[in-house]
Amino acid sequence: MKKTSATLTLAAVVGFTLLSASPAMAAPFQNCDQAALVGAYNIPIGSPAYNPNSDRDKDGIACENGDFGLYQDVATTTPAPVVTQAPQVAQMPVGGAATGVAQKPADNTAALALGGGLVLAAVAGGALVVRRRSA
Repeated sequence: MKKTSATLTLAAVVGFTLLSASPAMAAPFQNCDQAALVGAYNIPIGSPAYNPNSDRDKDGIACENGDFGLYQDVATTTPAPVVTQAPQVAQMPVGGAATGVAQKPADNTAALALGGGLVLAAVAGGALVVRRRSA
């Protein structure tokens, strides 16, 4: 029973770590052929599309092609400034009509990390209780 609970705890920790780290490790282009399919040439080192394996001469520019300018990733380019208007009403009533004012979506990253930590703490606590009862 002790090995089973330890194995389950370890599997939960490893699984959570892999799930939380995998999006950051993914490279958008594995090689220059994939980048060329979408027209990505001359990718600078600061871009999220940069892959060090595609930089042949290690000068900080991947998939070099003299016929094109520097690659501009949609995520790294600065968006056009948004023209805003003054609010139509000073205070929006509860349940009021939609005025067309865009709201920023919520970022749930912190809540997900806290929830994952609580799950890991619960699993570790359960393993500790099982271990103490079997001893």
